Amino acid sequence: MASLENLLESAVKDGTTSGIVVFAKDKDGKVDIAKAFSPENGTPYNLDSVMEIASMTKFPTSVAALQIVEKGLITLDEDLSHLLPTLAEQGILISVADDGTPTTRKRQNPITLRRLLSHSSGAGYYFLDAGLGKIRATQKAPRHTVDEAFGLPLLFEPGEGWAYSPSLDWAGLLVEKLTGLTLDEYMVKNIWEPLGAHSSTFFPDQHPDIKARQVPMAYRDDPDGPAVEKPDVKTIISGYKHCFGGQGLLSSMEDCFKLVYSLLVDDEKVLKKETTALLFTPQLTSASKESMHKFMETPAMKVMFPSPVGVDRDHSLGGLLIAGDGHEYWREGTVMWGGAANLNWFIDRAAGVCGVFGTQLLLPSDPRMRSLINAFQKDVYRRAGKLE
Repeated sequence: MASLENLLESAVKDGTTSGIVVFAKDKDGKVDIAKAFSPENGTPYNLDSVMEIASMTKFPTSVAALQIVEKGLITLDEDLSHLLPTLAEQGILISVADDGTPTTRKRQNPITLRRLLSHSSGAGYYFLDAGLGKIRATQKAPRHTVDEAFGLPLLFEPGEGWAYSPSLDWAGLLVEKLTGLTLDEYMVKNIWEPLGAHSSTFFPDQHPDIKARQVPMAYRDDPDGPAVEKPDVKTIISGYKHCFGGQGLLSSMEDCFKLVYSLLVDDEKVLKKETTALLFTPQLTSASKESMHKFMETPAMKVMFPSPVGVDRDHSLGGLLIAGDGHEYWREGTVMWGGAANLNWFIDRAAGVCGVFGTQLLLPSDPRMRSLINAFQKDVYRRAGKLE
């Protein structure tokens, strides 16, 4: 790990980011990386440092949703209208007037858990779609709950398109309705405790030990400048009072790694083997897959998840899925995703490797950070003897 360690140490020292934590293992015992990199002047980073993991929250929420399928509380393909009425009542967006008034048509296809987990439900983020953004700008109601924040028209018929979306926030709300627990309580009991993980919560103010280990968010004042910690600046989860399963979790990379490693080795601590297998299988229709490919070719996503021309991609019930061969090191069936503050996780069961990369740097899609994530992942495969 010497060259990788030098690279990450230099990146923290020169201000590329404010600190880094990495974990990785393989099934053969050749790789065992657990390392924190701290700045000379700034907040120390440790293996149990707590971060806002942003959209990396989606993965444990997906696991929680699959657990309630295992418990027989819901199926992947039944209509969720009676459980998520605010989402179900939304029509398909046709147009938006200058005053933000939407024109919609009635939805025909059911919203299902499979479609929520694969981002093919029709829901969309208002900060990624101009029409939804125009509607949201005219709404003055509070946005403290999932219903308030994301009760917006659908962008397409469920199952007939793809949009990166708050679908996992709705899935988290579904878990709460079917279990009678908050998503925070549910994850502690059914994910974190079985894994021996103790640094994850949606409510840091209720857990002084976790909050004390939280590192501040850093920002760049210009794209070429250094990362500067700004603990008083509002972040993604500032003001949250409810569980948002798409982006609201605080966690350590140690906790996140325990989850991805459990699913790599298929130890059934959180999911049965047959359920885990679903996390590594493609879920999109041809229309949805085509829509996802267009999104993944946008400039921001090409930075976050680069992939050579010709490498097929799909989406599973847990993240972006490599659906073919041709990548330098990712094997077919690799699943991955990340978080806005330049965090990342991946699981490659074919190669037998997994890893997490954590930092706290906004805004997302920082090219300098992506080069570090690439170097980390490539080193994991090299050390495991899996590079061609």
